[in-house]
Amino acid sequence: MNNPADLQPLVQQLAQRLKEQRVRVVVIGDMILDNAIDGIPGGRHPEIAVPILRDATTQESIGGAANIALILARLGVEVSLFGVIGSDLPGRQLENLLDRQPFACHLVNERGWPTPHKDWIYKRFEGKSTLFQRIDYDRPLSGSARSELVGEFRARCLTQVDVVILADHGLGCIGPESVELIRLARERQAKLVAIPRTTALRGQPLDAIVINASEMRRFYEDDANADPQALAARYSREYVQHVFLTLMEVGILVCPARTAASGTLIPGYPLENAHWMGARDMATASVALGLVLGFDPIAIGRVANAFRHLIAGQRGNGRVLWRDIFQFVGLPE
Repeated sequence: MNNPADLQPLVQQLAQRLKEQRVRVVVIGDMILDNAIDGIPGGRHPEIAVPILRDATTQESIGGAANIALILARLGVEVSLFGVIGSDLPGRQLENLLDRQPFACHLVNERGWPTPHKDWIYKRFEGKSTLFQRIDYDRPLSGSARSELVGEFRARCLTQVDVVILADHGLGCIGPESVELIRLARERQAKLVAIPRTTALRGQPLDAIVINASEMRRFYEDDANADPQALAARYSREYVQHVFLTLMEVGILVCPARTAASGTLIPGYPLENAHWMGARDMATASVALGLVLGFDPIAIGRVANAFRHLIAGQRGNGRVLWRDIFQFVGLPE
């Protein structure tokens, strides 16, 4: 069984190196306004026969690329965020939330396009909240908007950047036009880490991807029964990049670049009533941070696994600070 205490040296090294080294990260990609609705099941309405949630609460939070930026800022990293929002109420709400954050935001405003937002509906029973429905509000983004976002990055991105994270959450900000971002990042001598939910980034020269099982199968247009772990190892060999395959409660499979091995599985930690919303954002932030600070891929996977576990223990996008990870592995704050 995974013992969190085994991570103490790694966590200490990570925190110490971050104190000693200035780290600059740019996050670019899909912006999401998440809304968690939580209530007690109250039977069905007597007239229209729909389910009722009583004593309901609602809480908005920053999701997608913005969530990755927020995670990194909370860990003490210098962050810049690039994304697209619509000229609608969710866009204004998201912009208002971002105005309160300690990082620079460069937003393209796309008129007539709805800002991606999601309702996460939870049923609360005996002190536990269980997700039972998600409602997505989104529409494909135009190629011209993606080109404008690339132009914004070209004009406003710092000349010296350590990592660029391409956050493709499948909502349109990353597409064929976005490949130019890779060249622009390399000009700045930045490492490249991506969440590749669509196939727009398939085969591109990245340093690392953080991908789930269904996306890994989609990369190879394989059937639902294909082994995603074997596909991850194959992809790492073919494109010479680190692959971090997230497997929810199972853990993370790490396939380092330039190795013929089939990958190393970092087992997950036992967790009752896990909520995986935002967990991959946390893993992606951890991977980017580990690469910049010079950790090997297996060590990065171990730390990312612990961080994502802490997110999965919360509801919503969650909040993790250094004191949380220190407490988890049993170190004094």
